[in-house]
Amino acid sequence: MKLISDIVNELVDVYKPLTSPLLKTKVLATRVKNDELLNWVNHELNGYESRSLVPGYRTCSGDVIANFIVGNRKFTNMALPTSSLPKDVEEAFISMNFTENVEALEALREQIKSGKSAKVETAFSAENIAYLQFNLNRNGNPNLQILSAKKWTASNIIIEILAIIRSKLLDFMLKFEEEFGHISEIKELQNENKTITSIMNHTIINTGDANVVNTGDKATVKAAINIIKGSQEDLKRVLKNCGVKEVDINELLEVIDTEIPNPEKGTFGYMVNLWIGKMINKALDGSWEVAIGAAGSLLADAIQSYYGIK
Repeated sequence: MKLISDIVNELVDVYKPLTSPLLKTKVLATRVKNDELLNWVNHELNGYESRSLVPGYRTCSGDVIANFIVGNRKFTNMALPTSSLPKDVEEAFISMNFTENVEALEALREQIKSGKSAKVETAFSAENIAYLQFNLNRNGNPNLQILSAKKWTASNIIIEILAIIRSKLLDFMLKFEEEFGHISEIKELQNENKTITSIMNHTIINTGDANVVNTGDKATVKAAINIIKGSQEDLKRVLKNCGVKEVDINELLEVIDTEIPNPEKGTFGYMVNLWIGKMINKALDGSWEVAIGAAGSLLADAIQSYYGIK
């Protein structure tokens, strides 16, 4: 079928925008009367009106960054720890959902390639900032005052999302061509909607290994957290295996036993929280080579294990 061949040819040319093959896919979905495919392609062309509808490949984990004051000291663009938040609340604070249509994402990609944008960010509302401050104040940071806060991630996440959309649509078209390449009549394809939907579920909707949780070219750390409670040697070993430099590890070891964590809430003291924030900033600027999305949870898991509260 020529329509399928045209779509495939456009998809394999990475220099061509996605809008054209998506529009052709809309024509195909309309002609074969497949509502599932039409619904997906319309969302990609028009954007997702609700975050709850955003597929996994359009989401990632960001970092909470803030300008704040502690006593007489002012901190700018520093990472705030979120491990003390309830898990569902933390997920809401760090989750970034990209609802924009493909054309808007491609425009943003061009800005990224020209060097005009290094981060993708979303500012928090006053209510969210108040909640963050309340949580930090009651968990060992009573003198902290947040001036402004946002969540951000590396902007090349946009490039990754667009690459995934292109790859998924190409997988669908190639499988479609394999199954129905011998059919030339649209009416015959209308009778194959169950199979078409099945192909779509396996190539487009099934996001099992396509969720974007890490950005950039930093290593993703999947460390086995095996730390005996109170063992600085175990903690040092785990952090060293995760790429944390010895000078940073020693800085943590100097303060970790000077503060009392909250076992019920799984939270840390003021100095430990500041250290975690410092390390997340190192992940952001590249001086600690670990995936930004993994940095906060990795450190929190290790320290909670050390304290015996995990």
